[in-house]
Amino acid sequence: MHYHFVINPVAGRRSPVDLVRAIAEILRAEGHEVSSHVTTGAGCAGRHVAGLDDGEVDRLVAVGGDGTLRELINGRDPLPWPVGSIPMGTANLVGRELRMPLDHHAGHLAAALLRAEPWRVDTIAIARDDGPDELALANVGAGLDGELVHTIAELRRADDGGGGYGRWVRPMWNNLVNFDFPQLNVTVDGQRTYAAGAVVVQNAYNYGGIFELSPRAALDSGTLDIMLIRARTNRDLFRILFSSWVRRIEQQKDVQFVRGRTVRIEAGRGVRLQADGDPAGRTDVELALRPQSLTLLRA
Repeated sequence: MHYHFVINPVAGRRSPVDLVRAIAEILRAEGHEVSSHVTTGAGCAGRHVAGLDDGEVDRLVAVGGDGTLRELINGRDPLPWPVGSIPMGTANLVGRELRMPLDHHAGHLAAALLRAEPWRVDTIAIARDDGPDELALANVGAGLDGELVHTIAELRRADDGGGGYGRWVRPMWNNLVNFDFPQLNVTVDGQRTYAAGAVVVQNAYNYGGIFELSPRAALDSGTLDIMLIRARTNRDLFRILFSSWVRRIEQQKDVQFVRGRTVRIEAGRGVRLQADGDPAGRTDVELALRPQSLTLLRA
């Protein structure tokens, strides 16, 4: 088996390059081939996988956060190899779904890769009215989380890629306190339109690393779980966030969950979007489930 690692060198607090080197020693001792590519900036991961020959590797492994994995699936569609993850980001939504250790221990991660099995999952196709089409894997949000993600991205650029939840508390707090609720119209499966101040379209169970929204969401569920937030005050937002942290969000009267396979999000003004924790432009946007369109490696 030939494992090929695509490494984001600025992800996490431990050097991803050193971690992959240690993992590679274990894999080679088990008789496997290992190669790697270290990215040099935004878009590099996608360009790299686009240039790989189909038979050049057997298993592709993203080393970084959810954004690194998202670059890979947007760099080549469809990807001809099963894709694994060494979670080095902040939230690591997909890494959690793949049951990968979060301890950055080379032995634990190598063992997980060796026992991992191919798993067919769904993706989300994103078509914007004023931007390029792309794919997401875990979730897409419009409104509050879009604002938060754009703010964090600006801080990361200022810190040359560094940061973490601890350093972002104050700017995230400012976003919450000063959030200006937009008026979103969310149409599901072309049939019913809902009004909301924020919306999160889930394809994965976890959200933000520490929150639970829809407990039914799963990468292989064959449907999208759509959370509509109708809160109109900042106090309501704090209550909703707390309820999602303690896993009681379905009890909130100003939150509604629906399911579907296509979602159209429109607004009177361009509202910021996030996809898998990265900025993804602005509304208006059309989301569509692509069932079983990607193979991941689940331990």
